[in-house]
Amino acid sequence: MQSGFVAIVGRTNVGKSSLINSIAAAQLSTVSWHKNTTRRAVRVIVREPEIEMVLVDTPGLDVGHDQLAARLFAVTEGEMDGADLTLMVLDATKPLSDRERAILDRLHPEDLVVINKIDLVAPGVLLPKLDELSRWDLSEYLLASAKRGDGVVALRQALSQRLPEGEAMYDAETKVDLPLRIWLGEVVRDELLNGLRDEVPHSVECRVVDWDDDEDEVPVTIYVERDSQKGILIGEGGARLRSVRRRVNRRLRGRYRVRLEVKVAKEWSRDASRLDEFEF
Repeated sequence: MQSGFVAIVGRTNVGKSSLINSIAAAQLSTVSWHKNTTRRAVRVIVREPEIEMVLVDTPGLDVGHDQLAARLFAVTEGEMDGADLTLMVLDATKPLSDRERAILDRLHPEDLVVINKIDLVAPGVLLPKLDELSRWDLSEYLLASAKRGDGVVALRQALSQRLPEGEAMYDAETKVDLPLRIWLGEVVRDELLNGLRDEVPHSVECRVVDWDDDEDEVPVTIYVERDSQKGILIGEGGARLRSVRRRVNRRLRGRYRVRLEVKVAKEWSRDASRLDEFEF
């Protein structure tokens, strides 16, 4: 059989997670990453007859310039180095950034580039982007719309064909490779950030500590950097936090229930000791 890891890289909001969900189709019933939320490398296992493809969703390339941003970019680079194949996702509506060009310089000829969000531009807009991309010696450039599902089947086939020969690495029941306590924290963060303004996501971390996975109730501490952010997340009279808890519990389908608490950790994204504590 063929099996291997595919590192999915691209800027924030480019649609990496949406493409992964589309490629994996119905396998991810409780996993849904909103834009801006992927902070750790999430491994999603996609199976076909005689194929096991592990899609590695990495942090966005344009995540700022503080210590947290540097560590997140190091995660992306490390996942690229360890993968059998890299899929670079570009935004049809935006010009190439310097960091995207730097990543393109690192790609190997067998790696793939997909231009996402083609439903948002006229066909003629893509020609200059494709012409610019021709500078890099890659075997194939694909077009897709994760929102509409256009090009997803061709993308899945192109990735599968490039996997090396190898044995299955996961048991048949595993759909997502992420430690349970981290996954639960990310689900909370995912629901918290749905609809929040842009400056908040980078400043929110959700931690599950002092918990055993045989306990039904999961204590989740939500850290922010400023008192004003704490008020935003809690909402008037605690309404927002209660709503988040209900949505998270629905996604967990009764297997676990979360208990949420919000704390302020001043400038944690710039504090090396805090970043170590938060396992970045």
